Amino acid sequence: MPAFQVAVVDAFGTSHRYVDAFAAAGGEVVHVRSTPGLLPGVAPVAPARFSHTLHHEGDLDALTRRLAALNPRAVLPGRESGVELADALSERLGLPTNGTALSAGRRDKYVQIELLRAAGVPAMRQLRTGDADRLRTWHTDLGRTAVVKPLRGALGHGVTFCDTPDDSAAALTALMNTVSALGEPVTEAVAQEYLTGAEYVVNTVSCAGVHTVTDVWSTDRVTANGVRDLAVAQILLRSDDQHVGALVPYAHRVLDALGIRYGPAHLEIKLTPTGPRLVEAGARPSGLPYHVADAIGEGQLERSVDAYIHPDRFHSRAGTPYVRRTAAAWAALVSPAAGRLVAYRALDEVRALESLRELTVLVRPGQDIVATTWDLAYPVVLSLRHPVEAVLRRDLNTLRYLDGAGMYEIAPQGS
Repeated sequence: MPAFQVAVVDAFGTSHRYVDAFAAAGGEVVHVRSTPGLLPGVAPVAPARFSHTLHHEGDLDALTRRLAALNPRAVLPGRESGVELADALSERLGLPTNGTALSAGRRDKYVQIELLRAAGVPAMRQLRTGDADRLRTWHTDLGRTAVVKPLRGALGHGVTFCDTPDDSAAALTALMNTVSALGEPVTEAVAQEYLTGAEYVVNTVSCAGVHTVTDVWSTDRVTANGVRDLAVAQILLRSDDQHVGALVPYAHRVLDALGIRYGPAHLEIKLTPTGPRLVEAGARPSGLPYHVADAIGEGQLERSVDAYIHPDRFHSRAGTPYVRRTAAAWAALVSPAAGRLVAYRALDEVRALESLRELTVLVRPGQDIVATTWDLAYPVVLSLRHPVEAVLRRDLNTLRYLDGAGMYEIAPQGS
């Protein structure tokens, strides 16, 4: 018999590794799925990985009763789609919880920024609307580039960078009555000022309102396929990097403003000329724990086990800087066009990069390929490690040199 069980809502992608993290502490994971069917872009996970699988079919009371019968020690989200349900279930079961009072702000991009403003945390200017004329007026007053995106989006889907009021109005019109990356109807959008500055990811875990930073990454972006800031790489920073010192106190203020008292969070923050500003936050693990396993030795998943199962150990280590053992990064290729992929012309040269640890081909020759505009449209992703950071950064620059239109032989679809 396991020593305990925990429930993870929508344990897909990175978060299915919670099974291994909790198993190392003697526990098992109950998989709670927020919908009976798979959400868009989600790869199934073998049910045998979990002790039980429960489906939310619309009756929260019934789901709560079924989960209560399994006596879980904690309920936590695995991905964006599970955040609000995990809040509701943990609150109803009297378990460690972030509660439902601010739950919407941990998913709705507009409410999120307004919660920061209400708490006195510096935040960007923004507007929530479904009215194109109102948006034009707001953008005119803003006087600079705006970003229009779904209120409850994810993975960079539906994000448009708009230089003019007419661009913003067109982006809003294009979004209206579509479906978000998580399968939710889009009836309004949020327009936000474009933040100028380098972008970072700060990953954290919290226990009873005490926060600890597990890993910090710098983000490399390019302008491609009509997307101004398309992420192409993230590089793990040392905890004593000069920028980390500016990011961490701000990240803690963000967590407090959003009511994140338990579990992992993923914060995207820009260091602007006037200081750090939140781009957006997720009250769930990032997609990066796999990449920190050997670079640091532990990350959000392992620290989350402590937060829920061994809180004394969590608190004894909270605030201790992580130690980067080796330079680490992930990176992706960017397809320039849609069609049928005939061949990659320089993939062997990519495989020869000195710091390459793993290369995953997501679109193979003979398959349809699309122009990369969001996170689920990368044709190839890579994991890199090297003891010398300069070697890793050289390889990332070489990758960008090799990638581009010349990398791909693409035939028209149907040919």
